[in-house]
Amino acid sequence: MPAAKYGHLVKNLVFQEFPNRKRARFESNDLEELELIFGWGIWSLAGEYDFGVGRHLHPHAECFVLTGLHYENPGHVSTEIEIEMGEEGEKQVLDSPGIIVAPPDFPHAPIIIRNSNDRPFGTMMIYLGREYTHSNVPVKDEPPPAEKKYGGLVQKFEMHDTERKSGGNADYIASWDGKDIEGVNLNLTWAFHTGLGTWHEKDPHYHPYGEVLLFVGLDAENPEYLGAEIEIAMGEEQEVHIINTSTLVVVPKGLVHCPVITRKVENPYGFSAISLNNEHETTWLG
Repeated sequence: MPAAKYGHLVKNLVFQEFPNRKRARFESNDLEELELIFGWGIWSLAGEYDFGVGRHLHPHAECFVLTGLHYENPGHVSTEIEIEMGEEGEKQVLDSPGIIVAPPDFPHAPIIIRNSNDRPFGTMMIYLGREYTHSNVPVKDEPPPAEKKYGGLVQKFEMHDTERKSGGNADYIASWDGKDIEGVNLNLTWAFHTGLGTWHEKDPHYHPYGEVLLFVGLDAENPEYLGAEIEIAMGEEQEVHIINTSTLVVVPKGLVHCPVITRKVENPYGFSAISLNNEHETTWLG
């Protein structure tokens, strides 16, 4: 049997254990040198967690995504992320599924996560560069201003019920893009799936930018467990790969990919397309 041409692009998530979460992380050299460093974490303990980082900035944009893990209530989390933003240390809070954006050279942190109970939640760290570097920013010895001016960098997701009648595409989905924030070449989705069959009738397709596709289980105790079996075709050859554990698929710029076909579902699972452009662009070939 010939070796898979695109097998190196399909990567199982390997989780590290931390006292308060489990996390899988991919460096740029794991992702075909995309301008991306990516982490997915699952949290399951009540409490307050300080990331232990002081105010700093990066030469590239960094984003933090907060997600629920409960199909029955897709737009809810019992969690909040508090972050200080700008040189002034303006405090902003995200308390529902959504995204916090730190544009290039924008001071941010400290970051505190508060979870009011043991209801699990997920986080993504998205860094839009090949090397994670930072510079510390002095903290001013004065209280943060009462006037808020960075609220546009903290945006809540709207989880839409697709009222799906057939196929394997999303039951609930949120979409976001960075077109209104300078230096943030990112658009993404977050979705819950339970359906069987083909996701898109117009596949295959390609994009003029790179992306990664995240398929994740929702069990905080066993995050490798996806709860589904999914096929994805890669390349013009339509080489088929089977996904049956939490997986990240790397799609370089211009690579033909899909269709995605869900063959089996035992439990709801999550999906995210993280795309390196500030707007979504697709060329359909089907």
